[in-house]
Amino acid sequence: MAEAACELFLEQGYAATSVADIALRAGVSRSSFFNYFSSKSDVIWGGFDTRAQSARDAIAGSADPIGALRGIAVGFAPDSLALAITHADAMGLTHDLDAERALRQALLGRAVSDRLVAQGRSRLVADVRGAAAGGAVLAAVWAWSAAGPARAEMGSFLDDALAIADPKGETRGPVAPGSADRIGGSWRLSAHSAIG
Repeated sequence: MAEAACELFLEQGYAATSVADIALRAGVSRSSFFNYFSSKSDVIWGGFDTRAQSARDAIAGSADPIGALRGIAVGFAPDSLALAITHADAMGLTHDLDAERALRQALLGRAVSDRLVAQGRSRLVADVRGAAAGGAVLAAVWAWSAAGPARAEMGSFLDDALAIADPKGETRGPVAPGSADRIGGSWRLSAHSAIG
């Protein structure tokens, strides 16, 4: 069904493709479609969403946030999301992907942020680091998708993105309201510091 959906998205555009069109192309009933997907969007995002939900659940259950986020990439194979990202313009999906990406970044970011607050970080620091972590995950998915058929494992893209975002940075004590997390007059970014 995902293959049929992507073919239709390429042929007639995402907005013009109905669930009935997808079911007809796949040779299944409309109700069968809903046994596997909750919506057209789920055809594109379903694989990622399952992994992201597992990561959020693990973080809420006290797992290391970075380890949990890295788990999203384990065994992640090119699927309809990668196809949609690389053919977003042809499918008429650019704005939809942007909106859906922002939602997923926010959900991952909130999970990391809540965990950092529970560990004693200020909400400001936690929110910024959480947003960076969520953004890193989605940026890695986009970079991995853009790399095409010769792409490396998604894990290498995700490791690089998380190192850049540095969601595990430490602060020297609580951050006062209205101040930034600064050390020695410069913004602090350490790719190998630890949460806690």
